[in-house]
This record gives sequence, C-alpha cells and structure tokens, in this order.
Amino acid sequence: MIAFVEGILISGGTEAVVSVGGGIGLDVQLSALSAGQLPAPGEPVRLWTHLAVREDNWSLYGFVQAEERAMFRLLISVSGVGPKVALGMLSRASGHDIAAYLRTGDEKALATLPGIGKKSAARLVVELGQRVPEMTTVEGVGGGMAATSDGLGQALAVLGAMGVQPARAEQALLRARQGSEDIEANLEKWVKAALQNL
Repeated sequence: MIAFVEGILISGGTEAVVSVGGGIGLDVQLSALSAGQLPAPGEPVRLWTHLAVREDNWSLYGFVQAEERAMFRLLISVSGVGPKVALGMLSRASGHDIAAYLRTGDEKALATLPGIGKKSAARLVVELGQRVPEMTTVEGVGGGMAATSDGLGQALAVLGAMGVQPARAEQALLRARQGSEDIEANLEKWVKAALQNL
C-alpha cells in the first residue's frame, strides 16, 4: 500500500492537499493535532499514510508522525471503531496519551474522546489494553514535545520512588495534566497534583 506521501503542501488543515508531482495532487485527511503540525502551504511535507478502501470510496489518511499512524491502525482494529472515529480520537488526544489510557484502563478518559461512549471505552480497554505498545516518543515536530516526554519520565520516577505502582502513577499524572495543560512545566506541582488523584 501507500506508506507515505511526499510533496509540496498546497493547502493545510484536516483536509490537506499535497502535490506529489506529475500534475497529481492528493486529498489527505488528518487529525486536528497533525494538521496543527503541518508546515505552511508551499513548503515540502511528508505524511505517513493509511489507505482505507470501501466499495464506494477510497480515503487516504495522513499522519505527521509514524507513531500516530500506528495508534490509528490499532484503534480501527477494534469492532465499531472506524477511521473517522479513530481520527476524531487522535484530534483530541495524542497517540501517546491514548496508549497510556489503554494501558492503565482509564475508561473515563477514553469516554471523553469524540465518538467514544462508556461501552466503546470498555471494549477498547479489553481488546487493546494488553496489546498497546509502549509509545516512547510523543508526537510533535522538532523538539517541541520532547520536554513533555522527559517530564513524564521524571514525574513517574518520583512517584515510583514514593512506592506508587507505574500504571497508577501514569494514570494520576495524566488526570492532573487534563486539569491543567501547563502543569507539567513544574515537576513538583505536577507530582503533588497527581498524588491528589491517587
């Protein structure tokens, strides 16, 4: 299949158009998070892709990071979760965060994502909780998100030293981060907030 497309970005957004040469432009559907990481129109771009083929429609889904595509493919392997629902989930939460929700069984967090109710959240945890890989990289461009990944590791280490099990620690940290997105910039504050969620 089509592993990736590379060319010049003609228009951005969640329905991007990429000129791949030879007078051909491809419509590519992206999550809101990936769309926000696109370069300016006229700049070169590479998107990892997934081609969904149906009898009446071929749709090309694109991802700035290969890890996001891997999570997309994992999500659509679950009955009842189609490409549009998976893309909606990835528009609200990063692949890294969704992986953490699945590993820790955080059905409440999953149920807040678009297109996912309580039953779907429970099914996702049952079917993917043990299959989801450790996503050691966090989606982002350049080093912008690297600090988040390092900060999470440090916060997990602190809570681990306090005797908190890794799965519970990660769940508590993610809940604390949902309450305040920039809390992770202050390790001490983040850890204290996480302890209140245990």
